[in-house]
Amino acid sequence: MSASKHREKSPRANEFFPEEYIKRAVKVLKLISEESKLRIMLLLAKEGECRVSEISEILGMNQTTLSHHLSRLRDADLVVTNREGTSIYYDINDALWREMGKEFFDYLEKGDNIPLLGKFLIKRLGR
Repeated sequence: MSASKHREKSPRANEFFPEEYIKRAVKVLKLISEESKLRIMLLLAKEGECRVSEISEILGMNQTTLSHHLSRLRDADLVVTNREGTSIYYDINDALWREMGKEFFDYLEKGDNIPLLGKFLIKRLGR
């Protein structure tokens, strides 16, 4: 088979992942590719709900900068807030992450276990 045949897109190539999913995933990945935002997301994923002051103390970030990052993450629906009295708690948006993960596996159409990079395995948990 010639090299040009390998480069041709199959009719299903445009259907592999819907354009809407790609655009949303790019937005999410761009945001969390910034080190500070990734650290915030990882902290919330590990610890659960936290106030700005707690996140600031744990990550060593000033609260103004942290509030800006949290605002951007909230605008993208990556984090959710919960108000208790005068305190606002931040947490990852579990529903969004579960939905994106489910869609990812659904679009791959390869079943429950996807071998990836040899020794790594992504296992789909629940549907």
